[in-house]
Amino acid sequence: MVTLYLQRKDSPMSQCCILAIDTSCDDTSAAVTSGRVILSNVVASQTQLHKQFGGVFPTVAKQAHHEHIDAVVRAALRRANLEIKDIAAIAVTQGPGLAPALEIGIEKAKQLALELHLPLIPINHVESHALSALALPQTKIAQAHQLPQLPALAIVVSGGHTEFILIKKIGEYERLGFTVDDAAGEALDKFGRMIDLGYPAGPIIEQFARKGNPHAYTFPLPMTTSGNANLSFSGLKTAARSLTEKITTDHPLSKQEIYDLCASFQYSVFRAITYKLNKFLLNQKSTPAKNQIFAIWLGGGVASNMALRTAIRKTIRPYNLRLLTPYTKRLCIDNAAMIGVTAGFYFQQKKYLTSEADIQNVQRIPRWKVDQN
Repeated sequence: MVTLYLQRKDSPMSQCCILAIDTSCDDTSAAVTSGRVILSNVVASQTQLHKQFGGVFPTVAKQAHHEHIDAVVRAALRRANLEIKDIAAIAVTQGPGLAPALEIGIEKAKQLALELHLPLIPINHVESHALSALALPQTKIAQAHQLPQLPALAIVVSGGHTEFILIKKIGEYERLGFTVDDAAGEALDKFGRMIDLGYPAGPIIEQFARKGNPHAYTFPLPMTTSGNANLSFSGLKTAARSLTEKITTDHPLSKQEIYDLCASFQYSVFRAITYKLNKFLLNQKSTPAKNQIFAIWLGGGVASNMALRTAIRKTIRPYNLRLLTPYTKRLCIDNAAMIGVTAGFYFQQKKYLTSEADIQNVQRIPRWKVDQN
């Protein structure tokens, strides 16, 4: 079963509307954007399809994308109150992501660009998560040209990526740190499977954690002596497995023990992120003023977690920094709207593909790093 989530917007006509497509993982999404403003955002979720596998099954995702991409594109145009002739460019996620899934969105975007003689803008998915806090609803259209000061530090926390990205300017990034194994969201999902919370476990862990004690169980703080901003969550996962196995040798987990385990594990995952963030900010104090960041931008699926937002705000408060998050949690999950917003910057800079040969040559890049743009 695929569930459609529609974000209705009554949109004005525009000469720079972009139709964006994202099929990076298990959500089929299309959106229409104008600059930073979101005119529509349609997401067909495949969560129910993948629950039986305990994670995303690539061939199932590819088939679902293939079945629903046309309907999702039509819905995005309809919700924006536009026709395809009103579109100025096509944008699509080129990577990173699941190779079979990326293929469907790219082929559809290429088809549309060639048939309609429109520019094609291939976009990095992680870059879009990093810039998702810049997206605006139509009610804030007057703010569309008021960009926050740069440089900024983007923290992308999702099921596939946990990265610290220095944004020098739009399109110019430095990857300061990244997870060397599981991403934070992936670690939370795997922990959830240990205690039978189903898939995806992240939202359930957040809910249960509110009823638990984050200090009931102690997990290690990884990579404190690495000398860099890289992260690791495999040790936390191993420690959690050992602890749960120890507890369940005597008795089944009680409700309160599950709540406490969720609270403690979530706290430890977020503590690892804020520890590295604080280290970076301490080092920032000694850098020249022109290189110091003005704000923290947060994006990615786990960015919707209120405990993570609270932990980051607490960490950056002594440094007088502001935390920017997407205006709606719908922009934290994988979606095409953030792809369109990112593409809007490149469209303004006239950085797009127009020749048939260049468009045909666009291929998926499953491991595309954000600083390789």
